[in-house]
Amino acid sequence: MILFLTYHRICAGGKPDLDQEFYIVTRNRLAKHLRDLIAAGMSPLDAITLLTSADPTTRRGYLSFDDGTPDHYEVVLPLLKKFNLRAVFFVPTAKLDRPGHLTRAQLRELADAGQTIGCHSHEHKRMDTMSAEQIRQQLDTSKKILEQATGVTPWIFAPPGGFINPGVRNAALESGLRVIRTMRWGFNRKPDLTDLETVPLNRHTTDRGFQKILAGRQSRLLYRSKEVAKALVPALQYERLRALVFRTARTN
Repeated sequence: MILFLTYHRICAGGKPDLDQEFYIVTRNRLAKHLRDLIAAGMSPLDAITLLTSADPTTRRGYLSFDDGTPDHYEVVLPLLKKFNLRAVFFVPTAKLDRPGHLTRAQLRELADAGQTIGCHSHEHKRMDTMSAEQIRQQLDTSKKILEQATGVTPWIFAPPGGFINPGVRNAALESGLRVIRTMRWGFNRKPDLTDLETVPLNRHTTDRGFQKILAGRQSRLLYRSKEVAKALVPALQYERLRALVFRTARTN
């Protein structure tokens, strides 16, 4: 089983404000998650082992951090160094050096520290509604900038918002990307490296809930409902609906 955990923003304070986004976790909570993963024998591995470990029965843990916000450098990297762990950072390249996002220098330091930098498109726009040419431009531009910034050719991809279809998947593979992490909720009991499921962590993930995740038995109901809404509701309305639902949502 491959357990791929996905985080977004990590706040340094003890408790996020009520008006902050759904996908936010405190530094202390992340540190506890890392300790719990280690205690459970699932110390998050270097992502390259996805390509080198052929045994599908081994329980493996991986971490990813999406959207390239500065807390990934300021808060997450020191924690990873403290616990000697590795993660994947999915970075939308158009946002580099902009306020509220990583700088190129910070990105290089993440890579130099042994962390994996993944493709998250260039402009962080929904890709499943794009033309084939637009998809290629998003991927090629992102890959080129990441390689220039880090000196490493990216090989792992996460589509923005988890929106993916055969056109996006095929374009990613044709561009040389070898692993695709979706936002489909799951535990990867039969891993497909071009269609990896993930478990997103959020501000309402309790300690009990995280232990259920480690045991592979947390409820998928909220995320299944989210995927149904994603498929049926127009993009703008979906974002508004998600904001409304997530204000009151809780995971157990």
